[in-house]
Amino acid sequence: MMSFCAVLAFPIEEKVKKESEENNSTKHTNKINRTSALSMLQNISIGLFLKSMQKQAIEAFDNIVMRTIEVVRPGRIIPKKKLPKRPYHMNYKPL
Repeated sequence: MMSFCAVLAFPIEEKVKKESEENNSTKHTNKINRTSALSMLQNISIGLFLKSMQKQAIEAFDNIVMRTIEVVRPGRIIPKKKLPKRPYHMNYKPL
């Protein structure tokens, strides 16, 4: 499913990269949000197989992917809070 999503999103991804490189007013580059692209692909999957709805489904996919671009900020890693593992399942509590 993800490879099919990558095939459909590739032209849009190239367009976003080109626009990001040409636009000198922005500080960082942009990329598409793959999570929303995969979610949208699941929504339009039936429309892709119906001949009468193929064009509408691909246009809807392209519109959603173009609207959900995100900024790539290098070096922005927030450490996650690590919780200790529980020694037993909570259903089996000691008496």
